Amino acid sequence: MISKNELHSAKYHLVYANIANIGQLESKLRASNIDRSLPTLFLSECVLVYIDVEGTDKLLKWISDSFPTALFLNYEQINMTDAFGQVMIENLKARDCVLSGAAACANVSTQMNRFLNNGWSGGDCLDMSTVYKCLPQSDLQRIERIEMLDERELLDQLLSHYCLAWAYKDNIDLGLDTISIS
Repeated sequence: MISKNELHSAKYHLVYANIANIGQLESKLRASNIDRSLPTLFLSECVLVYIDVEGTDKLLKWISDSFPTALFLNYEQINMTDAFGQVMIENLKARDCVLSGAAACANVSTQMNRFLNNGWSGGDCLDMSTVYKCLPQSDLQRIERIEMLDERELLDQLLSHYCLAWAYKDNIDLGLDTISIS
């Protein structure tokens, strides 16, 4: 069944929900007959920063309590308290785009603590500059040729203001605690 905002089939459900409204999210997932006992992956790309810290904490706690084996991958801003981060915040605010959750994006520690303080077993967080440097050298050269990268310092500055964080709960011992970037 396809509707304006959703897609449902026997084994796949794409649903619309306001993730800041846990009741609505819970209802949509229940209606989709999600099996919470199965390992579940949550992906977030620059989403949590738009929800106030209290709301994000409630969401992460609800996921942690509801899904015994889960991995959460979060790509988001960090270092929002330095001059570059403040300019980002002000530029977005000027466009009526408020980053209500920016306090959790102060650094890699605050990003990780939002998970660890809400029931997640562990994880890690790396700024994208570190992630970029972990890519194979041949890929970096290819990317930099395509992009005609001539301002390395600007790229480093931008990448140091985004991160890849992951958190896990692994009640069936899948080995989620061994995930790393190297």
